[in-house]
Amino acid sequence: MNFIASLVCAVLVVVPLTNIETAHAQTATVPPIAQNRSAENIQTTLADYFQKVAGLGFSGAILAGKDGQILLRDGYGWADEKRHIANTPETIFDIGSITKVFTAVAVMQLEEKGKLKTSDPITKYFPEVPADKSGISLHHLLTHTSGLEHEDFYDESPEAARAMLRDKDKFIHRILSFPLAFKPGEKRLYSNSGFSFLAAIVEQLSGKSYEEYLCDNIFKPAGMTNTGYTLPNWNRHRVAHGYNDGPTDFGFPWTTQWSGKIIPWDLLGNGGLLSNVDDMYKFAIALAGQKLLSESTTNKMFTVYYPDRDQAYGWFVSKTEKGNHVVISHPGDAVPQGWNADFRWYKDDNFVAIVLTNKRIRAGSIRRYAMNDLANILLFDKAPAMPDFAAIDSARLRSLEGTYKLDSGAVLQVKAGIASTGGQKRKSILVIGGKGQRAIDLLFSGNQTPGLTKLSLELNEKAKNYIEALQMNDAVALKSILPEGISAADAVKTWNESVRQKGALKAFDVLGTSPLNQTGVQTFLRLEFASGPAFYHVTWRDGKLHEQEEDRLQPELAPFIRKSFVALPLNVPFLSQGDARFSTYDLFKGRRIDITFDGNRRLVVHTKDGDLVAQKED
Repeated sequence: MNFIASLVCAVLVVVPLTNIETAHAQTATVPPIAQNRSAENIQTTLADYFQKVAGLGFSGAILAGKDGQILLRDGYGWADEKRHIANTPETIFDIGSITKVFTAVAVMQLEEKGKLKTSDPITKYFPEVPADKSGISLHHLLTHTSGLEHEDFYDESPEAARAMLRDKDKFIHRILSFPLAFKPGEKRLYSNSGFSFLAAIVEQLSGKSYEEYLCDNIFKPAGMTNTGYTLPNWNRHRVAHGYNDGPTDFGFPWTTQWSGKIIPWDLLGNGGLLSNVDDMYKFAIALAGQKLLSESTTNKMFTVYYPDRDQAYGWFVSKTEKGNHVVISHPGDAVPQGWNADFRWYKDDNFVAIVLTNKRIRAGSIRRYAMNDLANILLFDKAPAMPDFAAIDSARLRSLEGTYKLDSGAVLQVKAGIASTGGQKRKSILVIGGKGQRAIDLLFSGNQTPGLTKLSLELNEKAKNYIEALQMNDAVALKSILPEGISAADAVKTWNESVRQKGALKAFDVLGTSPLNQTGVQTFLRLEFASGPAFYHVTWRDGKLHEQEEDRLQPELAPFIRKSFVALPLNVPFLSQGDARFSTYDLFKGRRIDITFDGNRRLVVHTKDGDLVAQKED
């Protein structure tokens, strides 16, 4: 396998901006691995960090380099968990909203050619624009200040709406039919639809499809051969599945987001492009080398027009909190399907950082900690204090598998697992799940937390009351549980329809409440209908039932009750520290938890308030 072919799933690239063209001239792909001492130290730190985070659940691609020297280029985690196909630097990912920067470049190219002006009103390109939207300009679309508020999602739209989303003119008419959130230019509101409008203008002025224009005017000049929607002949073994909510497999990007070979207009131009880290690196080279835009046009694109949100034309341009390092960037998230990515260009520090991933953990995008830690390592020589990741015999791990019960009755379930840790290497890990609030809180915090446990127990009780009220069709009780605006009568109707399909609810169990990696918590339930048992969850924010974005595509049993693909409320990977000691590290919260298995069939959780013991059951 050649050097480029080894770049499949998780890649981070760091390249100098002043020397980027020189680096590209040295090799058609990426510059050589750094040979100087300091670069070797950074390379070692990065490699150590990412093989550990791979053990802790990271799944994606990283290529790191600085001043024209590659420091790390590897893939981690699984492109396909079921088939154990590992991510590599060549793996193809959905880059989400990073798509918007390609649209911005296309618009700026057309302005350079004299075909448009960013000051143009949209009335120049679209007929029958309502009066309240006639003041929207391309500048407003590029800076998310148009006031366009309505967003469609093809994956959850009824067929009538889907038909409109497949038709450009009908899509534009549909979006323009909704009221504005504010007058154009008055405020800022992130708008996917605005960038789809820009893609429609690119098509109109170029006489080509949006993807064909990008291919001819951006991808080919930059040497990008693995980027696009449908034009590349994708090898499915190289395209990463999207994962969320534990093992929930959303398949390929086209499984839920596309309509066959048609890219719906709710996505086109604003999200959903597929690419890999090599191609994104080539894009950085082409931008820095002014192969796509002139220097003056590039500067115009990177000018900040809305300072409160660091908003340039399609890009974010900001400074780091420490050291005032200028960073030109755009993240991307495909929710709920799981892909998330980040592209950063640290202009004054001469490097570009690209993180492409295919997994979200408890509603948290893993690109967040990966990119932030990467930047801290490279800019500030600061890496988190991760636990060791010692090799351990798989037979030893299997001997530890089983159910361990705490004095409270809560249990910890231990299973052996395997992680893809870079370079096609694999290492054994333990995965520990919690059932019962005491076990969940221990796995989440590593400490005895009376306050957290009290809040979680209250939500467990509210979830129990909700199920009982639905069972009894008790509209009065439901009104006290459901948020304002949600009809108790409609909730009863939806529940009864579910019961009609599944049979009577014979029994249910509240398994516990687990915090998310964003605002909110989820309470997990095991419901046993006549047709069989299944797992569900409800999400809470500020003590109220909340419709979590992650749940959009999951079957709904009743309002806020969604199918869950995990049987336990919290599952945490642990790394071996030796024969009997294991540790985990919460990469979102920065917390470490240490456990030990002693010779008496006991699992000991070491907390700041003392050890807690769980005894292995027969």
